[in-house]
Amino acid sequence: LLHRYNFWYAPTTGLISWSWRQLLLLRPLAREHIIYRCGNGELFSLWYDPWLHGESVHALYGHRVIYDTGLGRSVRVKCMIREGEWQWPQTSCDLIDIQHRVQNIPISSAPDSIHWNKIGEAFSTACAWQVTRRRSNVVPWHGVVWHPKRIPKHAFSLWLALRGAHRTKDKLLAAGVVQDTACVFHCGENETMVHLFFQCPYSAKVWRDVLSMCNIYRPILSWPNEVLWMTSHAKGKEFHHTIRKLAFAATTYHLWIERNRRCFKNRFLPYQEIVQMVRQDVGAKLAYGNNSKRDEHHHSLCVNWGIPMGETREGDVLLHG
Repeated sequence: LLHRYNFWYAPTTGLISWSWRQLLLLRPLAREHIIYRCGNGELFSLWYDPWLHGESVHALYGHRVIYDTGLGRSVRVKCMIREGEWQWPQTSCDLIDIQHRVQNIPISSAPDSIHWNKIGEAFSTACAWQVTRRRSNVVPWHGVVWHPKRIPKHAFSLWLALRGAHRTKDKLLAAGVVQDTACVFHCGENETMVHLFFQCPYSAKVWRDVLSMCNIYRPILSWPNEVLWMTSHAKGKEFHHTIRKLAFAATTYHLWIERNRRCFKNRFLPYQEIVQMVRQDVGAKLAYGNNSKRDEHHHSLCVNWGIPMGETREGDVLLHG
């Protein structure tokens, strides 16, 4: 990828991949956290690596200083070290200034080293992500989406819905992509996020059946209130809380898939099949390693979702018959 270029000065134009270009564009951000510690000078580029107090010689003095030394572009820092001391040519004002600035950079027999954020800390993608990512307040519903038992594609679809990012017809009309906003489930209403989840009669039937499998019997709420209800009634790690979170995500996922199926493939599934898909996905996810207890409430949930009961634990009430 680099060929004859140094990483810090490799061009972002030309025949390079999109992903490599994006990495190169992140160099200014990376430079804020990378520390070059000079040792014997054998690894660092004399001109292009930021070993001079966080900057490169080329960035501070330009190409002229390379010409003044009479050295090539590929030389290492060790070329300016003689008998354990800095020995820069004194043929220009810039070189004299560099000789003065490097005096407080210690020289040792240890190899050159690169650190992340502080001396002694190794680089990892996890550390880089934590340092560079944009932070915002934790939303109340994060536990409903990003829990240990989540199904990734369901969680991602639910996250999009909670962020209002699904491209429903009302948004597509505003962008000039479609000519009307009629709901694809032929209820006569306009398709919006709030309508799709779960004010449309079709999606309401699906959600009502899914709630009943969770042993929840209540009126269907508006989308914001459904989110609030789930946030407060599915925030734990108990078996029934996990089922609620999985069921919520699976329902929004399969309704969105059915919506797209009708839009792009002109295929229509009855709502009972959507309910069955939700049941299969949730049941398969919890078929092994669930924390259900052998009591009447959890037994009912396992029967509803086709989930084997968890292992018997001391103190559990066994069911007979």
